[in-house]
Amino acid sequence: MKSKINKESRNLLIAMLLGDGTVSNNNVFKLSHCIQQKEYLEWKIKQLNNCGLRNNGVKEYISVCGYNVGKTVLYSQLNIIPFVKVLRRVFYKPKKNIANRKMLNRLDAKGIAIWYMDDGAINFRKTDGRIHGFYIRISTCISADQIQIIIDYFKEVWNIHFYKFSEGKGTYSLCCGTGEGKKFIEIVEPYVNQIETMKYKIQYDLSSRVKDIKSYTFDVDTNISSVEMQNISRDTNEDMV
Repeated sequence: MKSKINKESRNLLIAMLLGDGTVSNNNVFKLSHCIQQKEYLEWKIKQLNNCGLRNNGVKEYISVCGYNVGKTVLYSQLNIIPFVKVLRRVFYKPKKNIANRKMLNRLDAKGIAIWYMDDGAINFRKTDGRIHGFYIRISTCISADQIQIIIDYFKEVWNIHFYKFSEGKGTYSLCCGTGEGKKFIEIVEPYVNQIETMKYKIQYDLSSRVKDIKSYTFDVDTNISSVEMQNISRDTNEDMV
């Protein structure tokens, strides 16, 4: 039985490719995660199965290169189908480019949740050990022109105002502060809550928030350097992606 592509399965594959998914030059669609994210990979496979997208389940190997040398990597691969070949042509020119408005328009709330769980994090702003805000960051590491396409998409389609965060060397990621972050979390929460080990990405407690704090605001369209961001988030342990 061949994998059947419909609107739901198409949008799911696009969402997975925006994040950690890859399509190799021989058209193999692969999802890879560390062993700590096994539950998340299993959840992804369940979504694929529900859409009739055939895959080889959870497999593993020991990494011999990159940042994960010697570590166990979990992965799953999809059967090669014509639509994956289309995605390869659209997203790789020749490098992977996620700033494609037509593809972004295909995303639903589940798709954005997948993208966030793959590449996003919640980070807390503290004063004297008390949390008084947070910011959402989605690592994209793309050019200023490309990041603006994604900023415009979120503003126009979801009414979420992100700004660009400099990663250095002319690359940028998405960022938004507490107010916009709350709106964003409302969108992705129903799906993130389905995976126990990913809930930390949306959990926050502002009960000790200082109302009159005079500090940076992350709810405006601005450009903050990575050095400034590191200084602000120095005492947080929530910077995992």
